[in-house]
Amino acid sequence: VDELGPFIKSMESVSKSGVHNPLKNVERYLMYGDISRKAGDALMQPDIQEFFTHSIMKCVPKSYAQAEGEVKVTAAFLNNFGGDNVRFLARSFGNPGDHLGQQSNGYRWPFGPVAIIAPFNFPLEIPGEYNCCRLRSYGCCCHKSNIHSH
Repeated sequence: VDELGPFIKSMESVSKSGVHNPLKNVERYLMYGDISRKAGDALMQPDIQEFFTHSIMKCVPKSYAQAEGEVKVTAAFLNNFGGDNVRFLARSFGNPGDHLGQQSNGYRWPFGPVAIIAPFNFPLEIPGEYNCCRLRSYGCCCHKSNIHSH
């Protein structure tokens, strides 16, 4: 329980509207799209792909093909969120109101901080996919690995 203190403190610092609120920080969507594309491209470079494949094999019981597959899946996911696709994580909607000029707008992003509890057996894919999505949308993502799991 003592280990949770820094995570709770970090999450309490996030505003209810989030750090990457699309109405407050529009430029972050393009920035994260560019970062995602570059990260996906980097993971497909043979030397970097080989490094991550061997790193995965050192920390979880996977064959070379399984570890390499995890790297490739993560690279494809990151490339998919290159460019404008990040902004679709905060999809919005509008509905006509009851009176002339009235409209109801809804936005999809969380109310406050978000945490993820993830298994140890996907050391690149879980942080690379789930955490990156949450970071892009929410602005504060805590990921804690279990050091006793391997």
